[in-house]
Amino acid sequence: MLGAPMPSRGNLVLDCVRVIKLRVESGEWQQLLPGERRLATVLQVGRDTIRLALQELEREGLLGSAEAGSRRRIRSVATNHAASRTLRIGLLAHRRLEQLPQPLLLEIDRIRSTLADKGGSLELIAPPWYEQKNPANRLATLLDEEPCSAWILLRSSAAVQEWFMQRRIPCLIRGYPHPGISLPHLDVDWRATARHAAGQLWRLGHRRAAILVPADPLKGVEAAVQGVKDLDEDGFEATTQVEDGSPSGVARVLSRALQVKNPPTAIIATRARQAATALTWLASKGIQVPGHISLITLASEPFLDHLVPEISGYRTDPDAVAKLVTRRLERIVGGDPSPGGSPWISPEVVKGASLARLKPKP
Repeated sequence: MLGAPMPSRGNLVLDCVRVIKLRVESGEWQQLLPGERRLATVLQVGRDTIRLALQELEREGLLGSAEAGSRRRIRSVATNHAASRTLRIGLLAHRRLEQLPQPLLLEIDRIRSTLADKGGSLELIAPPWYEQKNPANRLATLLDEEPCSAWILLRSSAAVQEWFMQRRIPCLIRGYPHPGISLPHLDVDWRATARHAAGQLWRLGHRRAAILVPADPLKGVEAAVQGVKDLDEDGFEATTQVEDGSPSGVARVLSRALQVKNPPTAIIATRARQAATALTWLASKGIQVPGHISLITLASEPFLDHLVPEISGYRTDPDAVAKLVTRRLERIVGGDPSPGGSPWISPEVVKGASLARLKPKP
């Protein structure tokens, strides 16, 4: 869990001391400090670092002495009213920090840094119940325990979005809103991006493509599939290949797709991992990219830069996205439930070397 504020990666002990002081001064922690395990989780550092920070705070007189099995008592401290008004943002996610894609990690780090520069903070919370059908009671408890100025909802379900909307809790959906949800949102325009990818294939002579999609029913993936189908060109066909999230699952659907009478001449990956698996699996079967089949990904990640050939696709700038997110959060916290600007991000085209003009059959 990313704390609010968060320690930097420099001198972690001293920065943890600073962060704990700020959160105590803001009134977030009163009378008793959270336990070592909780602090380590919140601040995303090891327990050894937490112990050293607590020892320093005890020497400074902020905390009482440690007692076996008991939480540290906070001694009398002046409340910093300015700190209590800082921009504290909660980020609800479906996975822990270390399990998120690299571009998203960079984006989160930029948001945290930007908020810190403004005297604010970011807290990442990945509860195991986040994707349950009925998270209402747990959400209510969480928001009581973790008061924030506003929330970022990452890969949020319809139930989560509806709960925030009905209670008018300041938030920004970092993704697609579900039908009937009128909350501010920000995401890549997957529909337009996918249509552009299909258009590239069409201009290169491809008429049959396979779209690799994860089994999770994500609104952004649905939009991407619709974007490919939006290409209204005679003779263009696209089949959707649902994989289970594993390399063997991607290999299995590709094998099946290529065994039909008129196999696809191009593959559209909706995830960077799919593109990497497709490239290596095709190579293992003696199928050259782009000599025998073209490959494009709608979501590029830095690790793809190390593959040969470089995979063509689309990427977003984490810095630019972080600025958009922060700017809209500030307006939302300021009382504007509908911050201006387009909710869609247009990614940058990665030229790559995995697309080729389809060679006519002899």
